[in-house]
Amino acid sequence: MYYWFMLFLAIITEVASTSFMKMASGSSPVMGYTLMAILISISYFFLSQAVRKIPLAIAYTMWEGLGLLLISLMSWYFFDETFSTNKLIAMASLMTGMVLINLGEKLSEKQEQESKAQPTNEKELQPCQTICN
Repeated sequence: MYYWFMLFLAIITEVASTSFMKMASGSSPVMGYTLMAILISISYFFLSQAVRKIPLAIAYTMWEGLGLLLISLMSWYFFDETFSTNKLIAMASLMTGMVLINLGEKLSEKQEQESKAQPTNEKELQPCQTICN
């Protein structure tokens, strides 16, 4: 659970960092860029902690995918940016992709656990014994 919390913090700080980048393009660039640099560094630290136990493909997908979705929502809410039909379709595709990657990883882990639980054939473990002797 700790590693998922680290991933959550990585996503939140990445979204905040990107929001400050937008702020930097406006009224207070020095403050915006400074906060952006600090927060993205913190985000990478949290992400590095998360990938200690969460597979990199899953962690990075969630970090980027949820980050993009949240940034899109923030830009709509705070910066009055619009959602086109294409953008909504892309966001739905992104969410579908994240779900499929997570399901695929869970299925892979389940199959791996089942294969470890099955008894192994001793001949399969030592194929060289008859050939090499």
